[in-house]
This record gives sequence, C-alpha cells and structure tokens, in this order.
Amino acid sequence: MMYEVEGEHDSDYEEGDSEIFSPSFKPSYVVVAIDTHSCMFKKGENGKMPFRMCLEALAEVMETLIFKKDTRSWSPFAVVLAGADTPLISFSQSVLDTIKLLQEKCKQTDAELITQYQRKTVLNLSSFFLTCKKVFHEIKSVFYKRSLIYLSNDDKPVTDKTARFTAFNEIKTFAASQIEFQVIPTIQDFKYNFFYNELFSIIGNPKREEICTDTEGLTEKLSSLIMVAINEYQVLFYPFRDDPERFLKCKRFSFTTNIQLYNSFMTKDGKKVINTNAPSNEPVYFKIRSSDPDLDHMRFDSLEKESLRDTVTPKGLTLAYVGDRQIGLGHMFFSSHLIKVDPTETLPFFNKFWDHCVHSNKVLVCLSKNNQPDRPRYVELIPIIANGQQMFLEKRLPFGNEIVLPFKAKFPEEEVDDKRKLAIKKLVDQLTFDFNPKMLPDISLQKKKAYVKAKLLGKFPEPVNDVQVDNTVLDGVLEDIVTEIQQKFNFADSSLKRKAPPTYYRKNKKGK
Repeated sequence: MMYEVEGEHDSDYEEGDSEIFSPSFKPSYVVVAIDTHSCMFKKGENGKMPFRMCLEALAEVMETLIFKKDTRSWSPFAVVLAGADTPLISFSQSVLDTIKLLQEKCKQTDAELITQYQRKTVLNLSSFFLTCKKVFHEIKSVFYKRSLIYLSNDDKPVTDKTARFTAFNEIKTFAASQIEFQVIPTIQDFKYNFFYNELFSIIGNPKREEICTDTEGLTEKLSSLIMVAINEYQVLFYPFRDDPERFLKCKRFSFTTNIQLYNSFMTKDGKKVINTNAPSNEPVYFKIRSSDPDLDHMRFDSLEKESLRDTVTPKGLTLAYVGDRQIGLGHMFFSSHLIKVDPTETLPFFNKFWDHCVHSNKVLVCLSKNNQPDRPRYVELIPIIANGQQMFLEKRLPFGNEIVLPFKAKFPEEEVDDKRKLAIKKLVDQLTFDFNPKMLPDISLQKKKAYVKAKLLGKFPEPVNDVQVDNTVLDGVLEDIVTEIQQKFNFADSSLKRKAPPTYYRKNKKGK
C-alpha cells in the first residue's frame, strides 16, 4: 500500500532531504608546483612542451569543478611556479577566475610562455619549498588532506652540498604540517636516484614513481587528488526495539550522487524566472491504492493521514532481527547508503555487530525512519569494508508490489557442444575491451554542460562531438568469428531480409 495525493502518482518517500542531521565535509587542498627549468619548455614526443601540458591539465580539471556540488567558495588548487615570489593561483581565488586565467595562459604561444616564465637562474629549492608551505597557511578551516605535487623533469635540482642540506631540512618540516609531497615527471628517463630517493627516505613517504607523459595522464592524476563533497548525516542505531534510550551514534553517507546542473532559468528579456505557488483553499485528500481494481480507494485528509503514521518507532535505524541476506549481489531497487560509526562514539558495539555478521554470514534487518512521524521501512545492513574501515551497506528491502521483474522470453532448448562453447568464447573475447565512460558520453548532458559553462565563462558554447561506432572496423574484427558461429549453429544467411509480421503493416497503415 502507498499513500498518494489525488491527481498525483509519485511516492511520498524522499531520501536525504528529509533527514535533519547536519552534514560534515573535510575538503582536500592541493598545491601544484610547476618547475620552470629549461627542460620543461622542450617539446616532447607528442609535440607539446611539458609546461603547456601542466597548464592544460589544470584548466581541464578546474572546468570539471564547475559542476561539483561543493560548499567551498575557494579553489581546491593553488599553483606556484618555481622561482616566483607569489603564487600564480591562490586558494582564495574563485573557480571561475582560475579557469579564465588558465585558459588565457593556454592560448599563449610557446615563445610567449618561454619568455614569460622560463627561469634563467639556479633554483633555491629550500626557499621554493618554504614558499609552497606558506601557501597552505591561507587555509584556516579543518582539512582532509594537504598535498604538494611537484611537476618537474629536472632530476638534479640541487648540486651544491650546502643547498642540498638546507633543502632536506626544509622538507623535514612537511610532516609536522601534515603535507604529503610527491614529484611527477613527464619523461620516461627520470632518474630518482640522483636526488629524490634520499629526499623520500628523509620525509618517510613511500616513493611512488608515477610518470605522466601526456595531458590526459596529468589530468587523471590531479583529478584523483580532489576530495569531493560528501554529505554525512548522523543517524542513531537502536539495538533494542523497546528501549529508545540506548543507541549508538553512526554516520550515513553515499559516495555517489545524481548529476545536477545548477543553472538559472532566464527569460528572453534577461530576467530571472521566479516560480510561485498560490496557496489553495481546497482541502487536500490522500488515498490508499489497492491491488484489487474492484475495491474503492480509501480517502483521508491531512490530519487523518498524520494520525495513521507510526510514532512509536524512533527516528533512525532500529534493529528488528539478525537474519540471512535477502537482496542478491548486484540487485538494486532503491538508493543505497553506507553506515559507519561516528568518531565521537565511545562504545565498541558497532564493530561487535559487524564482526558477528561477518563470522555468522548474517545481516542486520532494521526499521528505518527519516521523519517523525513517518512510515518505517525495512532495510538490510550488509557488512563490508570500504576505505579500510568497517561499514554497513544499507539496502532497502522492497515489498512484493515494488519488485518488477523483466519478462522472460521462452527460447527453444539447444544442444550445446564443446565446439559451440569455444566459438561463443571467442566471440566474447573479441568483444571484450577496456571500457572508458568517455567512449559513450551522454550527448544531451554534454550539451547542457557546454551551455552552462559558456554562460558562466562568457563565451560561445563548445561543439559537442557525438561518438559513433565505426561499423566497418567492427565488422572487420568480428568477420571470422561470426562466420564460424554461423557454421557451428547452422544460422541462415544474414544477408536475407526477415519478413515483418502482418501486424507490423497493419499498424503502419493505421498510422498513415
């Protein structure tokens, strides 16, 4: 059964927005230090200067941040050029200003970039590290992680023993400031043993030899350093159904969110559209739908509906029983969430519940409520490990009328032999490839993004390329295996046209 406003067909259940708990978010901040040594201005095999690749990667990453739902008005990136006294981009600059600046720099010619930024003197590495560390001092809020990424192809930045000693002393202070240091070269023959092996052994960070030889690799690396906003809601877990005074404090969150384009609707005269709803004096009625079409719907007004809702079960998660898992792997009927213990919780029972479920191969079945009063819903808490931490995966248990199974077509039973199995395996192997979401973009979404980005940056929308599958190339790859399958399974000639059923022509004639 489901409550329904007369004339509407949407469920009254809304997740997330109805929860009253305050969100928490600790952002990450990254200082990108770009070397201005002459080796950064020599074109590589791809025909681009490494310095330009760094600017283009930063611009691409910053453009993706336009559509990120974030509470910060500051930029998560700051850019410091080697030898400069002030940062090129600071954290206090807005994302839009940063994008415009980087796009202007990317439009400059190679000669202009060399004249403007290539340094002519030896770099004082200790002073440069100190400048990068001071950039982090702008951040006064609680942070998730501080990272310093040094983009350089110079594997011998220091040759003087005194300068080497002072550089090592300065980088020792990174641990006290909770700064994670990493160097990213763009050439294959970068020698870590000249300088950086000793540097990593001093600061205690594990040496990670990551080389990004193109703009795409740099973009992926910088994107992985951003900690996106995750709303965490405090939720109370009640182990005893009849005792609301005893509970455990937990956090509910999700790593995935729906894509939303925060766009302002404008009229032709440039003014913003304001939608208003005039209050109606007519009473609002609700009804309970029945699966039996012969039964009449039961009608209730607002007060009657509220009185029917549950007020006994407390708001949060109430343990009903411990049982076997009902929802199979990969089955998803509603949005799922993750449940972890609140850092302020002092009792160890959350981990004890988790250990019991793992050892006995059971799940926690709970009653979940987001409002009071509200209708409680059954959920399964499945023990998992995420980011090295014990958590529960919360999945809502559907009722029978909420499960819609796909139609199962009836196929004649075929005799399967080893030769046919081998032919099918070859076809699967030929069709298997490393999938990238960029291969099948959402064209409609890309056009909306291009429009919003153009309005924010004050330029014309960029054209969106529709990705089409090259059937000729695909046919060439699969030609041999398809011929083999046709022979093994005795398929008819694919060049012959199939005759459409008579109903097809009748429908077309009616449509005309």
